[in-house]
Amino acid sequence: MTRDHFAAIDAPLQNEDIVICKRVFDHICATGHITGGDACDELATQIIYFYQHGVTNEDSLEQLLARVANKQRQT
Repeated sequence: MTRDHFAAIDAPLQNEDIVICKRVFDHICATGHITGGDACDELATQIIYFYQHGVTNEDSLEQLLARVANKQRQT
């Protein structure tokens, strides 16, 4: 991997990035009935991880996280 690749992943989120991630978090919590604790922490971690790895479209991020949540429920 190139140095630029690592720099993009490790770069701090900007205000507009945080707004998108927060909106996705709030929507998933509201529709998935996530109320707190470890589930919220895990969700926030996943949102930031996928966002920093290139899933920056809000709808795509929500769809990806919904699929991840469904797989986790099945196991």
